Formats: sequence, C-alpha cells, structure tokens
Amino acid sequence: MSDKVCPVCGAKDLIQNKEIQILHEPYGGQTQIEISNYRCSVCGSEGDFFNENEEIILSNSEKLKELSIKNILEDFNNNKISMSAIERALSLPQRTLTKWKNGVSKPSAAGLALIKYLRTFPWLLDVAENNFDYNSSQKIFLNSAMQLFLKSIDFNTENFPEAGIIATSQSAFLYMQLDRPVEYPGLSRNEVIPQFSFVNEQLQITT
Repeated sequence: MSDKVCPVCGAKDLIQNKEIQILHEPYGGQTQIEISNYRCSVCGSEGDFFNENEEIILSNSEKLKELSIKNILEDFNNNKISMSAIERALSLPQRTLTKWKNGVSKPSAAGLALIKYLRTFPWLLDVAENNFDYNSSQKIFLNSAMQLFLKSIDFNTENFPEAGIIATSQSAFLYMQLDRPVEYPGLSRNEVIPQFSFVNEQLQITT
C-alpha cells in the first residue's frame, strides 16, 4: 500500500476493506461485485479514496443492461410481438431493435426506459399503434386492467362456465353466465337460486 496515501492527511498507513455489493437491473437479473474502501489509521478518514469502485460498478451495470435488453426483446418474440411492428408504432428506424438485441448498437437511457415500459405495460404498444389517441388509449387501458382483474378472480368453472369481458368501440363490460342453479352451504335443496347473465349489457334474471 506504499504507493497510496490518505487524501486527507497524506499518511501511507491505509487499511483496505473489501465488501460484496449486489447490483440489480430490471429484466436483467442481478450480479455480485467486490468493492474496496479504505480507512486511514492515522486520521480515521474512510472511503473509496482512489475511485476504484466506480469503474467496477459501471462495467457490471452495463453488462446487466445489455442482458435486460436481450431478455426483453426475446420476451417480445416469445409472445409473438414483432420487433418490426414495434419499430413502426414507435417510428424507430428499421432493425433498430435487432441491432440492440445483437449488441451491434446500444440504446440510449431513454431507449432502454422505453422498452422497459413496453415490457411492463404491453398495452402501451396498442396505444402507440392508435397514434396515442386519448380516447382510444383510455379504452385500451381499461380493457387491459379488466383482463388482469378477471385473471385474479378464482371463478368456479362448474358454476361459471362463461366469464369474461367484451370490449367494443363504444364500451366494455364484464359478463358472467350461469347454466345451472348454484348450491351454497346452509341453503336447502328446495330453495331456488336464480341464474343470471349479462346479455347486451342488460342483466337478466331467470329461475
């Protein structure tokens, strides 16, 4: 350590401490890096005196970002989302995404953020394809939200053979349809439980 001196007092009596740090990148996973900090035994100052950690952090962060881009674009491909369609919707030059995926070129921070948004909220691509029209965007958003809502409901397939959402250019509505009376605990078999369905946005009750 004789070639390194404390930047505060100039002493050469430095103690190097190493520690493990975790770097994380959305859709790129995480990695462990080893960073160094120094403590001067003379004046007690501590820190990364020689900026050794910055290069390590930057290098590994870039690797995670490259992996994030690759994973996101592969996910689009697995879900049958065409990269050329994305480029058209976002007015990107042709083969931009292919170049990003293959490491031929790197996206800017804004470009990386953009594809993360598309991966997190795939319906934003539909918004772009509709030229960011406000009314269309609201319907796309609500339709996507309702689809997620329905997936979170544990419909009993015996009692609810049909359940879903219907979206039109003017509206969107939830429907559930029962083909047979439902038996609930505590109710006698002689009690009639109404069947119901939403048809043409009207609730119909039958017994």
